[in-house]
Amino acid sequence: MINSFDVIVVGAGVAGIYAAEQALRSGAKTALVCKGRVGEVGRRGSGASQCGATERGIPAFFRLLDDEFDAEDFTEMIINGGLGLVEREMVSFFVEEFVKMQSSADEIMSRYSQPGAATLGTPLIRPHLEFLQKNTEVYDRTSAVELLTREGTCCGVLCVDEVGGETFPLYGKTVILAAGSDAGLFSVNVHPDCVTGDGYALGLKAGAEAINLEFMQIFAMSTTPTRNLIHFTKEEHLASLTNGLGEEFLTSYLPDGITREECVRQNILHAPFSVRDEASRYLAIGIVEEIKAGRGTSSGGVYVDLRDCDSKRDPVQEHFLKSRGIDVSSAPIEITMGFQCCNGGLRVNRKMETTLPGLYAAGENAGGLHGADRLGGNMLTGCMISGKVAGEQAAQHASKIGTPEQIPFKPVRLLAHDPDQRKRYAPLLKRLRQSAWENLLVVRSKSSVKRFEEQMKEITEQSLPHFPTPIELENLLILGKALSRATLEREESRGGFYREDYPDPVPTVPSANVIAISESGEVSLRKEILDPLWDPESRDILGKERWG
Repeated sequence: MINSFDVIVVGAGVAGIYAAEQALRSGAKTALVCKGRVGEVGRRGSGASQCGATERGIPAFFRLLDDEFDAEDFTEMIINGGLGLVEREMVSFFVEEFVKMQSSADEIMSRYSQPGAATLGTPLIRPHLEFLQKNTEVYDRTSAVELLTREGTCCGVLCVDEVGGETFPLYGKTVILAAGSDAGLFSVNVHPDCVTGDGYALGLKAGAEAINLEFMQIFAMSTTPTRNLIHFTKEEHLASLTNGLGEEFLTSYLPDGITREECVRQNILHAPFSVRDEASRYLAIGIVEEIKAGRGTSSGGVYVDLRDCDSKRDPVQEHFLKSRGIDVSSAPIEITMGFQCCNGGLRVNRKMETTLPGLYAAGENAGGLHGADRLGGNMLTGCMISGKVAGEQAAQHASKIGTPEQIPFKPVRLLAHDPDQRKRYAPLLKRLRQSAWENLLVVRSKSSVKRFEEQMKEITEQSLPHFPTPIELENLLILGKALSRATLEREESRGGFYREDYPDPVPTVPSANVIAISESGEVSLRKEILDPLWDPESRDILGKERWG
């Protein structure tokens, strides 16, 4: 059959590259679908794992270089980070696969010896590109717009050529989704513009379940001239924090009993936003509320002045920021809070199989490896591990089944192919993303979710006269519905999830929100205890070191 493969991989970040290579080495005829060009950095198709957002983004293999590394301790740290919302079996699987890579740890970490924008996942994929380009059928500048299914089994991907606009099917015995997170739902993120939640939307629309979508990593990041994660590692880095009017604002957001010094001190113990301590949350809350109140800078941020810091920035990060157009020694920098990654994804087992037969997930598309909070370096490491396992297991499964049958399909058009349509929908996309940032990211509540849902309803109604809704907007609306439902159902604050109307965690073992989408597009949700052994009174062991 034309365009028929054993394994089809959607996405070309770290997870997709490792999945495709492992499938090839397992003897599978493999296709790789990529929105941009394989190997490009920080552009369409490169994925978040290559976007060069921070000089500090390294995989967790530095732990294996420590003579005192203990796998059991690492397992407990991950479980503790998840705060009752990780599956212990999946954590054990992750650590088992992690330890197997001991012999490769030194070589992998040596790739991170040079500072600059070519960090995060870039050093992890460059050694694999030549092999992939020689042996894989690469469909670059191609969007995957629908999973093909027959009798409840995934058997291919419907694609659109982004250059010519042609719709065509790829038939596969198995499909691996490694298409990145839902960063594009939020107006402020550090991802390439291609990261629009396609993997989640494709899986949900085809009948797969998702888990923990409401748990995200939210970071301080620059707003201009480029968006980059900003790591504050010393108290003096946050000594001068003012709004767009030049006013100090943090103290006005602190409740009685919490000092500015305590808020700052707790912040520098972890990079991402989290409510696992008592005081650090108010920094992010204050920044967001000042911006929403119209007291931000012209770029939508607040000012941090590092010019008088004795340490300024550490040399490595200062070098990196200068490469991105930011000179912290000459002027205050403008920062906000934005989306970095999702700790949830499509529900998978140890084989990286989703709940839809024939469909696998890897990287940020795979849920269950992380919970309410996530340790630094575990996302990149998880992309490598889940990609390798998904590629191997999908290839093994493909070797046992026959060639899938052809399935009728309808042509699909992307916004890129219709300038008038792109112009018409640009304001709707902008409104959706701004509303998601304001209502579903740092500060959430029942009223904020209702505001977001009302705006989604208006956007949907405005898009209907121009039916069919562009696939990019359709996917983001699906994810918006799923996320708003999960947010409403979680009546507590936990890890990176904060509800101002429910500021405390539930005192019992928390339930995970398992999401599914019906054929009519309705969101269904069920609650499930992932870790019945979790002790809500357990000691928080992450405070011993900087994490995230």
